[in-house]
Amino acid sequence: MLPALSAPRPPGEPTRQLTVAVFPGAGGVHLHHAIDAGHFRRAGLEVHLVQVASSDQQLAGWNDGDFDIMHTSPDHLLRGLLERDPVAVRAEGIGELVVHRRHGAPLPTDRWAVDNARSAFAFVLRAVLADVAGAPVTDGQLVPVGGTLQRFQALRSDAVDGTTLHPPFDVLATEQGAPRVGGHLQVAPDLITNVVVTPRETATTWHTRAYTEVCRASTGELLAAGAPGIEAALLRQGLPEAAVKAALPGLLGPAGLATSPEVTLRGMEAVARLRRRFTSGPLPDRPLTSLIGPAWTR
Repeated sequence: MLPALSAPRPPGEPTRQLTVAVFPGAGGVHLHHAIDAGHFRRAGLEVHLVQVASSDQQLAGWNDGDFDIMHTSPDHLLRGLLERDPVAVRAEGIGELVVHRRHGAPLPTDRWAVDNARSAFAFVLRAVLADVAGAPVTDGQLVPVGGTLQRFQALRSDAVDGTTLHPPFDVLATEQGAPRVGGHLQVAPDLITNVVVTPRETATTWHTRAYTEVCRASTGELLAAGAPGIEAALLRQGLPEAAVKAALPGLLGPAGLATSPEVTLRGMEAVARLRRRFTSGPLPDRPLTSLIGPAWTR
């Protein structure tokens, strides 16, 4: 059982429905666990997870008001494309972001799958190829494909030569003959890989606090259960057994579920440095601290 929430539902307040945008993969295991165990329901929340295929789809849905919350890259807060005054209220680890290539050393003719050429996964790819492989890539080598699942499928189909992946797709790629080139822990170790985003106007509401606390407690339950508990949760989530086995090392690693939930200025600065290195586009004309949620989230 989860401990009592510090921000319980006010007396007489109806159950709050929340539509939450997520990407496919193992990084949302704590959400599925919380739903399966009834943790959100007992907190007064009815949570509906919507899987998106790309950041463009996710950001468009956010701007249209389709999502109350989204789990996404903090880099999206820096792109200047988001409406509804978004803030990050929780940091999460989805595992290391790892660059894989089908065979051999990178070549100038390689095609690299990205979600969006101006997003964090593309910047990690470029940093790894430049700093680890000594093979910088040009804009012309980047092929927009979609989210991690879509990029993994493109890699398997030989439509591209390489891409950036996270658990379980990174291990599956290695098993299928596309070895690791390098990962974000080598080139940007302070990078926050994922955040929970809400509109600023709802960041201090009881339902946002309850949501983030359930996320925290559900993650803690899985970590306490260890590999067997996480494996069981992933299987209940519907992931194939091979994908579950592949996800465990990353989720239990340094960039996985044990990641601190605090959205720190240091972490946001790492995101900004990576963006500044690979694009000339402007950063927000306001302090990075303004993109971080209220004090109770820190």
